[in-house]
Amino acid sequence: MKKRIFGYLPSGEQIDLYTFENEAATLSIMTRGAAIQEFVAYGKSIIGGFDTLEVYLADTSHQGAVIGRVANRIANASFTMDGVTYNLPKNDNGNCLHGGDGFDHKVWKVEEVGEDFITMSYLSADGEEGFPSELEVFVTYKLQGASFLIDYKAYPKGKTPIALTNHAYFNLEGFMGKNVEDCLIWIDADHYTEVDENLIPTGNRPSVEGTVFDLRDFKKMGYACPEFLGFDHNFMLSGALDKEIFGKKLRLAAIARGTALELETYTDQEGVQFYMGNFLHRAPAMRWGFPALFHGAFCLETQTEPDCVNHGRGFYEAGEVYTHSVVYKVNKLD
Repeated sequence: MKKRIFGYLPSGEQIDLYTFENEAATLSIMTRGAAIQEFVAYGKSIIGGFDTLEVYLADTSHQGAVIGRVANRIANASFTMDGVTYNLPKNDNGNCLHGGDGFDHKVWKVEEVGEDFITMSYLSADGEEGFPSELEVFVTYKLQGASFLIDYKAYPKGKTPIALTNHAYFNLEGFMGKNVEDCLIWIDADHYTEVDENLIPTGNRPSVEGTVFDLRDFKKMGYACPEFLGFDHNFMLSGALDKEIFGKKLRLAAIARGTALELETYTDQEGVQFYMGNFLHRAPAMRWGFPALFHGAFCLETQTEPDCVNHGRGFYEAGEVYTHSVVYKVNKLD
């Protein structure tokens, strides 16, 4: 493990970068947003990010960061809990996206560091971004071979919604000016979350059968374009929690396959948001100065369903523990 100063916030607060390395991979995590700054597998840098803290501060694409208190979109930037309506920041066409000025903008405290893992915490105040009750959140990253685990635990002091994820952007060819439209994708989902024109769930979960959302056989990520802007949808996972990995029982949610590398995603969550970087071209230039591209990367964000708080889900009582695990496993192709 190596540690270095990554930069300083305008307030003067120091941001540190922790790097873990083995023969197959290198994983770098920074304390701002508990974010993955870089992941190199078999010599190829496959998670997007920036070279300096200043670019992260200017970015709005949430590169590699922990997302919360509630990930994804909340309709009309509000929800009702026990008869009380809570209003949130309107940062996405009148809706709330990724918790407003959420956990990806916060400085996390390092709790423990080992040779192949780091645990960080963040204490979210009662009323932060409009969410009720104090919440203490922990995230652990652990690197083994060319795989890494993200393990979340959150402890509410009072009733509140919790739905965390990580917003890593993958490009299995590396961020060298090639989009992901030819990358293959498979998702183990019989149903998807139907959304309206603003990507807000309608409450319906149609079958993928006979639709562009049927990814139960490998398809090119760009196969439904140009009549379809690109995937930015939640898939309801079908598989059982029957895969033993990192000492946990998880389900295989998705497989993405490039020319030389393959990415397997395992989780205990019920959904995965498959996002093709439809708005990534608005981001600053990526690492080494390569431009951010439309469809320049994909995300597989394991999660509770979008807008869960307006469908009666995602709420945790005081003393109830939120847990969430995801493993990203990279394989070399023959």
